[in-house]
Amino acid sequence: MTIDQSLYTRRQVLGLGRKTLLVLGVGCLYPVSRFLRAKENSLAVARIASSEMPLNISWQRLGQTRFWLRQGNDGVEAMWASCTHLGCEVSYDSVQDQWICPCHGSRFDKDGQPVLGPAVIPLVRAEVKEKDGFYLLHQPAV
Repeated sequence: MTIDQSLYTRRQVLGLGRKTLLVLGVGCLYPVSRFLRAKENSLAVARIASSEMPLNISWQRLGQTRFWLRQGNDGVEAMWASCTHLGCEVSYDSVQDQWICPCHGSRFDKDGQPVLGPAVIPLVRAEVKEKDGFYLLHQPAV
């Protein structure tokens, strides 16, 4: 008389399969959760002395950063010059009074509102705080 004994029971194989799927699912969801999680407080990424702030009304680039500044009627304004379509660096054309993205041709008015697509979301303003004689510019949590 021969007895047919398998190494694993059906229940053990199914249990192992469920555990494997669970581990794979968590492994796949972790990177997605990091992307979807809201950004915490932004860090100050640039500073400029209040005495060095240009007194004109036109946008001027701050060094080699993606920040552009202007002294407006409401104080200092900063624009994070990154296209909202795919993140290319936009530049300000003072003749046309527009922000222009060289990658896909998006155009924004002087306040960052989209004028010509493919971008449909306005440019992001950077938060400006004055502290101890300096303007601190915070990169937006995008």
